Amino acid sequence: MASPRKSSKNSPPAPLPEPPTPATLLVSPGSFVAQLNEVDLVWWRYIWVPVVAGLLGGVAYTLLVRHAAAFAAANSGVAGPNFATSAVNTLGTTFLSVFIFVLMWGFGRVGAGFRGRAAEVYGASFALMPPLYLLVIVVTALTPAAAFLPDAARVSALGSDPRLLERAALAQTFQTSAGFALVVVTLLGTAAQFGLVYAAFRRLTERPIQAVMGTLLPLLPALAIQLIGVSPLLFAR
Repeated sequence: MASPRKSSKNSPPAPLPEPPTPATLLVSPGSFVAQLNEVDLVWWRYIWVPVVAGLLGGVAYTLLVRHAAAFAAANSGVAGPNFATSAVNTLGTTFLSVFIFVLMWGFGRVGAGFRGRAAEVYGASFALMPPLYLLVIVVTALTPAAAFLPDAARVSALGSDPRLLERAALAQTFQTSAGFALVVVTLLGTAAQFGLVYAAFRRLTERPIQAVMGTLLPLLPALAIQLIGVSPLLFAR
C-alpha cells in the first residue's frame, strides 16, 4: 500500500532587511554600515535628517537674534521684527543645512566613490545636530532677556542708528551662554559629523585613502558655510 504523499507548504518569504536608523551611526558606525550593506542604495533615504536639523538650528538662531532686532527697533523707532522675519531666519538656516548636505554628498561621492554611499552616510550624520540645537533652545529660553542686551551707557553712545544698535546687541548675545553655545554647536558639531562619516567610509570602501578623501574634500567648504551662518553673532562688534 502506497504511503500518502506529504503535503508541502511554501515557506513564508524572508522579511526584507530594514535600513539603519540615523542614530545608529552615532552609537555604532560599524552596526550602521553592516545594516546599510543589507539594503539597496537610496540617495534620499535620510534627506529628512538635515531638514530637521536645519529647522531646529533656525529656531535656535531666531530665538537668539530676535532680542537684538527688537532692541534696535525699540531704540531707533523703526519697525520691529515680525513673524515674517522669524520665518526668513528659520527657513534660511534650513536652506543652508540642506545646501551643506548636497555639498557634502557631492564632494563625498567624488572622494569615496560609489561604494562610500555618500548621500546616505552624510545624511545620517546630521542626526548629531538636533539634540544639540534643542539644548541651545532650552538654554536660550532659560536665559533672562536682559542678558542679551547691552548696558545703558553703551546704548547712549550708539545713538539711534538701528544697525549699530543691533550689532551691539548681537555682540552682547554672543557673550551669553546661549549665544556661545550656538556658535560652538554649529562649528564643532559639523566637524564632529566628519569623524562619524570617516568611520563609516572606512568600512564601506575598505580603502583608507578613499575614506580620507571622501571626508576631507567637503570639510572646509561645509565649515566655511556654517561660519557664514553664525557670522552675525561671531563678528558683531
